[in-house]
Amino acid sequence: MASIDPAARPRLLLVDDDPDNLELLTVLLGQTYEVCSYGSAEEALAALDAVKPAAVLLDIGMRPVDGLQCLEAIRRRPGYVAIPAVAVTAFARDVERETFLGGGFQAVVTKPILDPGDLVGVIEAVLRSACSRSDPSAAAVP
Repeated sequence: MASIDPAARPRLLLVDDDPDNLELLTVLLGQTYEVCSYGSAEEALAALDAVKPAAVLLDIGMRPVDGLQCLEAIRRRPGYVAIPAVAVTAFARDVERETFLGGGFQAVVTKPILDPGDLVGVIEAVLRSACSRSDPSAAAVP
């Protein structure tokens, strides 16, 4: 993965209650993004307004507040109703994927993440999609 100018790097809010996953994803994604990592939904929600992320990556299986509940709380905040969200989860069945997408996530990435490039590709896609939704002229650019 190529690193880019830190000033131009989108900021991500990453939340996972597994310290090993959190560290691994922070290091991998830190090559491309500015990553603000938190070990619980509560910590992330407390920091949300200071972080002002371009997108959120949430573990689904966190406790006591899971990724779906965390996204719901984020989306209730002013300015975050349409923030791009990626579920990062070990839940891999189709019915679970449908639940996460129906719950407001734009994409679902299954753990373990074998190719970090795939995750970066998913993040780039949701960021581009959000940009084109907020700027209709962006969709017309070749």
